[in-house]
Formats: sequence, C-alpha cells, structure tokens
Amino acid sequence: MRRPLCAGLLLLLAIWLPIALWAGRPDGQEGRGQPSPKEIWKSPSFYEGRELLLEGTAARLFEPADGSQENLSFALSEITSFSESFSPAQDSRVLCYLKEGEALPKTGSRIRIRGEGGAFRPASNPGEFDLADYYGRQGFVCSLWNAKVEAQGEDFSRFGQALYRFRRNTARLYWKVLGEEDGALAAAMVLGGKKEIGEEIKTLYQNASISHLLAISGLHITMIGMGFFSSLRRLKIPLWPAALLSAAFLTGYGIMTGMSVSTRRAVIMFLFLLAGRLVGRTSDTLTSLTAAAAAILIPSPESLFDAGFQLSFGAVASAVILAPVLSEEGGGFPGLWKGRKAFIRKIRKSFLSSFAITLGTLPMLLWHFYKWNPWSILANLLVIPLMNILLPLLLFLALLGLPAPWIPQLVPALKVLFSPVRLIFFLYRQICSFVVWLPGSSLHTGEPKAWQIALFLLGLALLIWKGRDVRPSLRLGLAALLTGIFLIRLPGSLTVTMLDVGQGQSICVETEHHEFWLLDAGSTSKNRTGYYQIVPYLNYRGARRLEGIFISHWDEDHVSGLEDIFGWAREDQIAIERLYLPQSGLRDEALEKLLDLAEDYGIPVTRLRAGMALTQDGLEIRCLHPHEGQAAADRNDASLVLRIEQGTFSALFPGDLQEEGEKWLLTRYGTEALRADLLAAGHHGAKNASSSAFLKAVSPGAALISCGENNPYGHPAPETLQRFEAAGTPCFITAQRGAVTVLVREGKMEIRCFS
Repeated sequence: MRRPLCAGLLLLLAIWLPIALWAGRPDGQEGRGQPSPKEIWKSPSFYEGRELLLEGTAARLFEPADGSQENLSFALSEITSFSESFSPAQDSRVLCYLKEGEALPKTGSRIRIRGEGGAFRPASNPGEFDLADYYGRQGFVCSLWNAKVEAQGEDFSRFGQALYRFRRNTARLYWKVLGEEDGALAAAMVLGGKKEIGEEIKTLYQNASISHLLAISGLHITMIGMGFFSSLRRLKIPLWPAALLSAAFLTGYGIMTGMSVSTRRAVIMFLFLLAGRLVGRTSDTLTSLTAAAAAILIPSPESLFDAGFQLSFGAVASAVILAPVLSEEGGGFPGLWKGRKAFIRKIRKSFLSSFAITLGTLPMLLWHFYKWNPWSILANLLVIPLMNILLPLLLFLALLGLPAPWIPQLVPALKVLFSPVRLIFFLYRQICSFVVWLPGSSLHTGEPKAWQIALFLLGLALLIWKGRDVRPSLRLGLAALLTGIFLIRLPGSLTVTMLDVGQGQSICVETEHHEFWLLDAGSTSKNRTGYYQIVPYLNYRGARRLEGIFISHWDEDHVSGLEDIFGWAREDQIAIERLYLPQSGLRDEALEKLLDLAEDYGIPVTRLRAGMALTQDGLEIRCLHPHEGQAAADRNDASLVLRIEQGTFSALFPGDLQEEGEKWLLTRYGTEALRADLLAAGHHGAKNASSSAFLKAVSPGAALISCGENNPYGHPAPETLQRFEAAGTPCFITAQRGAVTVLVREGKMEIRCFS
C-alpha cells in the first residue's frame, strides 16, 4: 500500500527533529532567558526557598476525592512575576500547592498568588527518577508552596470550570461507591491521573505490566469515542454533525484528563478515523499514527524522549507492523493455531497481538524501567477483555452522577448495582499477584547496551522483512530468541559506586561478573532513600542477586533504606544472601529493630570481627575492625571497617570511624596494611575523622565523601578538606557531584561523576 502522507511526514520529522533538538530545546526553555528546572535546583541564586509573588492563569485544578481540603493544587500559566529573582518565559508554568484552608481558584481566572518557591529535584544517581526532567518536559519551572491567593479576577473559563467540576464530582462518586482503592483506580482509568492510587497497588500493576490500563490511551479513547459517535448515529443524527460533535466531545474529554502524550496520540488517530468516515474511506493506521507523532513532536520535540511517547507509539506500531507477520492472516502458524471455534481464534489473535506489542516495545521498556515480566502477555490476555465490561460500567456510573452526584440515599443502591466493578478490580489484583508470584516474573536486565539494542533491531527487521518466508515454528523461535538478547551479560570491570543519598551513605560494589555487594544503605535527609535512590540504581545495573549487605553501624543514616531494599528483593524474587553487622557495638533498640527486620524477611545475619574475610569472583573483602572483645566509647568508633582488594587495586571503607578508631587501626596494622588506592572518607568528612596521620598511612589516590547538600553538621568540614588537599588526594563529594562511580581496569581507576 502506498502511503504518501505517511512517507512525507516521516521525512519531515527526520529533518525537523535533529535541527530542533540540536538548537537546544529539550525543555522548551533554554535560549529564552529562563533557567531550566535543573539549573534552579543547582543554584540557590534563583528562587529556591524564596518568597514569590506571581500573577497568572489558573488551570488543572486538583482536589482529593475524599473531599478534604488538604493538598489542593493547580497549575499557573501565562505568568507575570513581581519578584526580582524570578523572570519566567510567557509559556512557562508553576505548580502551586495551596496553604491549608485556602480555596481553589476558578479555572481560567487571573489570580495573584504568594508563596515559597521550590525547585524540582533532578536525578543525582543512575536509574533515579528525574523529577526536574519530568516536570520540565511539561513546561513547569518550579513549584510554589504554602501558597495564598491574594486576588482573583471575575472572568474565568466556564467550559474549563465545568470540566473540572465534572471531574471532581465523578472522582468523589467513584470514591463513595467503590471505596478508596477501587475508586482511585476507576478515576485513573476514566479521568486520568494516578495521584490517589496507593503505592502498593500501583507497584503491583507495574510489576504485572498492566499499568497501561491506568493511562488514557487508544483503548479508552476508541471505546468512548466510538460509543458516543454510534449513539449519535442511532439517534438519526446525520454523519457530518455526528462526526463534528464526536470530535468536539473527545477533544473536551482529552482536555479534562490532562491530554497526556498517549491521550493526544489516541485522540488524533480517532479524528483521522472520523475523517475517513466522512469521505467514505478507511483510515490508514500507520498514516494516522505518523500524523499524531508529527502533531506532538513538531511543537514539542523533547517528547521523543518521553517514556509515554515511546511506549504508546511503539505499541501501536508493533500491533500494525509486527502482529500481522505473526498472525494467521500474515501467513503465520496456520497449523500451530488451527482451530474451528471462534473463541480459539480470538484467543490466538489476542495472544499474537499481545506478544507482538511486548516484543516491539521491549527495548523501550527496558531502557526506562530496566526489567520486564515475561508473564505479562498472560496477564494482558486476561485483563484486557474485562476492560470491555469495566470501562462502560465506569462511564455509566459517571453519567449517573451528572444530575444528582451527592444524593446520599443513592449510594447504597449504587454500591450493589456496581458490585461487578469491584469484582473486576478484585480479579485484577488476583491476576497481578499470580503473574508476579510465578517463577521468572521479574527479569532484571539493567539498562540495555547499545550492541544489544542494535542486535535486537536487526533481528526484528529481519523478522518483519523475511518472516513470511520461513516456517511458522522458526518465526516464533526467532521472535522468542530476540527477547533473550537483553539477558546476555558480558564481563565488565570492578565498579565501586558511592550513591548520592543525601546525609547518609550507601556504596555499591559490582564485580567483573556482576555480583553485587552493598555497604550501608541509609539517609536522614532523603525520604525512603532505599526506594528512590538505592533500588533504582540496582535495577539500572541489572542486579539479580545481592551477595551481601554490610552495615558499618546501625545509625539511621546508614540503615534507613534497608526495609525498602528487603521489600524490593521479596517482590522481585531477588536473593539477599546475607546481612553483615559488626560484632561489637551497643545492643540497643536500633540493633534489635534491625535484627527483627532481617528475621522478618528471612535474611541470615553474620557478625564480623577483625581478621574475617570473604573471597568471591576474584574480590577479597577483609574486615579490619572491630576487634573481638573491643569496646568503643562511641558507636561511630565501633564501625565495621572493610578493605577490598582485586589484583593490585584496593579500597578502604571505614564507615563512621573517627580519630580514636583511626589511631587503633594505625597501632594494630601499621602503614602498609592500610594503604589503599581508594578511600571512602570516614563519618561523611567530619572534622574529627580522616586525620593527617591516617591519610598519610592510607595514601589514597582518590577519596569519596557522602553527605547531604547544606547539611546541618557542616559535612565535609573545611579542616578535613584541607587535610585531603595537603595529602594531595582529590575528593569527590556526592552533594556536589551526585553519585560517584569508580571503574577499575587493570588496577587503574577511572572516576565518573553523575552530575
């Protein structure tokens, strides 16, 4: 089939995208006199923590479904600033969080608002979610906290306010009829947004790879749009008015849900479908898909790097291009899938379509999320057909709420009437739990390498080009074989990474054959550092097992992330072989809590003392401290001190050891035994650690310091940095450089900083 429009648009994008991206438009901000979110975060000279007075237009109002007046927020656009420190571009936006007791403004109204400026935190570790990048792509440059509306104009958008009220009332109705958890899922499926979905259920859907059901995309738009259009036609409304009304209705629906990338793609493709009906032709899916891509990428070329864009367009392209190659219609598997019953044919078609989409989007999925569930094909086979029942019921419930959304007498009856909705959500949870429980349900690949992606794409192109010319069994075998490319792990280098966990410490050691060890895992300045920094890094590196976790001592800034790490390991079927603790140290409440936590997750505990050693994959880990029977006056001086060696390379990790502990090490071991190429500075660079005598003995080629930005302890102390400078040792500080990675090749260090 000839597709001149499709070919022309692809050519246009091929020319436009490199030019636009090269011109420096990744946030749509650079070059227009406005700092990017990442620049704002790094430089306090902008407006982090400052009082800002702004004027702008209110949009995208959010109110909790339970009716509480907490966490009210909205977007402010078309901004004029009255603060010297803030001069935004006209098309930038600010995310405003109202002070408790403040009422939301009306949609489209011009307001004057005062609050405390905040910056979106960029990622400072590999694998970490980049908040600044996420909001920057949407045009947000900062947030405004404890905001108070000081003035509001009388004019507002009646259409926008009507959409907001419908959205709010429908979310409340879902919450009342379906309960908190199911109501939040229903609101996400019909109204867009996942703010109120609990972390546990969100993670469950993600691990089962059915979280696409929570995004407004082609399935939702087609069902809603065609349902509306068909209803108008049944009412004998002529074709043109019905099509125009459907287009207007669906555009309004998209605006109400926030017009995410996947929603925009689906709406544009549906408009092409309607246009085809109007001219008496069938809409070509590839042409409409390319037109949707052009409509999104020409004004916003940075969307090309968005996970939602890649997965949404990749899924449709796979269904159109790859699925026919695997299907019976494309000449594939006539004997393998032979069956006379329509039910069998439908299952066959659904399986092949699901497999094709999984295969086609796999590189993108692994690039953004570093793991996948091969059982997701089974999960989607079970959950997607139920959407044909679930979505119409949810839409019907939303329509029932239009005339009288808050009549209390109706709620008990509606709970009974819509009990099938709760049953379907219950089945979804059971299906997700089952496919997550199955062996091999979480294949950790890490970020794909360039050679893996190239080899995969080459195989995929070969499958599409020559697939119909080979036997069905070979075709299926090649398709399955392609998925295994990302499981290949070639030997690498010994890698030591000090993660940026703020005021705390966590170090990951990865051997040449990808065996992983953790040294500490905590923070007092970053909330849930295990969940937000450490686990994402382990996923990024493709960790499939942790050989051990060493805890230097049990202060919160060294252990607070353990529970999230243990939980991740249980959910993803990752084995944690052992937890290592120092033999000495006060047996206090913190230690008891740590031991109970390890017992709850079934992780064996070993207490280490000086002289004990482990050797694995060419790496020797030797314990230098504490000594058996040694009593330390300070918990820090009871820290576990480890020395690792591989070939001629060595590194020393003294935990929070201070000057007294360092003296003990010098007395017991002398200079030669302590000498190391790499030193993790003790006690976050405190002034009473890393003494001159200790640095002279260790004589490190480089030092790593883990501390939080603007921490209350003044880490690293100026005196300590002066001692390192006097010793000629370069220091790499996580608060300034983000995660610091040391690659060891043939005994030589190569140091890379994330920021």
